[in-house]
Amino acid sequence: MAKARNFLLLLLSAAFTIRVLWLAVEPLLPFVVSGLAVLLVLGFIYHRMTRW
Repeated sequence: MAKARNFLLLLLSAAFTIRVLWLAVEPLLPFVVSGLAVLLVLGFIYHRMTRW
């Protein structure tokens, strides 16, 4: 019984931790996606300019 209770407590704390991390990271997602898109475009332009 105690083993099951400890496992459920572990699952609950893991879910809470994931939720808090998501709330911390979620506002940054548009900036990350925009940055990756800009980096992709710049890399493509650089690749086209330096290609023989």
